[in-house]
Amino acid sequence: MASKQAQRLAARQQLQQRMSVKAEEEARRRTVAWSIGGVAALVALALVAWGAVAVFGGDDADGGSVDADIASLVDKAEAASTRCDGVEPSGEGALGTATEGVTDGQPAQDVYLECVQMSTPDASATEDCMYTSADGTSPTPPGTEPAAGRQEMTIVTNLGTITADIDTAEAPCTAGSFTHLAQEGYFDGQQCHRLVIDGIWVLQCGDPDARAAIEAGTPEMAGQGSPGYSYGEENLPVQAAANYPVGTIAMANAGPGTTGSQFFIVYKDTQLPADYTILGQVTAGLDIVEQVAAAGAMEVAVPGM
Repeated sequence: MASKQAQRLAARQQLQQRMSVKAEEEARRRTVAWSIGGVAALVALALVAWGAVAVFGGDDADGGSVDADIASLVDKAEAASTRCDGVEPSGEGALGTATEGVTDGQPAQDVYLECVQMSTPDASATEDCMYTSADGTSPTPPGTEPAAGRQEMTIVTNLGTITADIDTAEAPCTAGSFTHLAQEGYFDGQQCHRLVIDGIWVLQCGDPDARAAIEAGTPEMAGQGSPGYSYGEENLPVQAAANYPVGTIAMANAGPGTTGSQFFIVYKDTQLPADYTILGQVTAGLDIVEQVAAAGAMEVAVPGM
């Protein structure tokens, strides 16, 4: 509890300081107004006050608004940070028959994301983020996100719980998007739709439409869903062997600037083009992904990552 309170205080510190300074300035102005006699003096005081507001008021007001928005964002994130506490893996999900020779397809073992939560972010530093609505009307996360420290992600799946250390400082816009979506229950009930078991070793999830497509008998349609907005990549690795090491959680995309909500978990050292945001690292539950990989993949025309 102490760490959460410290995070909230850090997020509000600037706002409180600004409000305190404002109150002191207002008190001084009232004292001067009552002590100065004569219409000319009052007019002069009014002009001075008007000038001060014109020069400083806009910036102060804007800064206060930003601080208030960040404080509200942190409060909402904190309220949702325990939403999966007590949620137990259901154990549901069918085990199909893997297609012989297929190395890239739908997981033979059904994997459901039953609850996802993010811990409270550290807003002692912030970053401006550009989230682009897909149709100009779909909502997006806030334009300013916490950008300090790390967060913990908890993913309760039907097969067990996965936890991950999220690098908020290096990937603030991605972490902010995940925090925003998780607190809305966006990931809950989704189905992981893609497994690759040769060449690269990843389990891909995060498509809000994948489960419906699979249950409708059209798994080839899985992998095309989004949260209704996109944003740019960040925290990219260098181009090198095993630049996406085992345990990495990274973001799938369809080209520069198209990152959304789909992510993949690397269960064996993998080399990829350095085009995919690294969000964090699995700290527990990687054996669940390895179990899914061992069950194999079923043939389906899954769009490329």
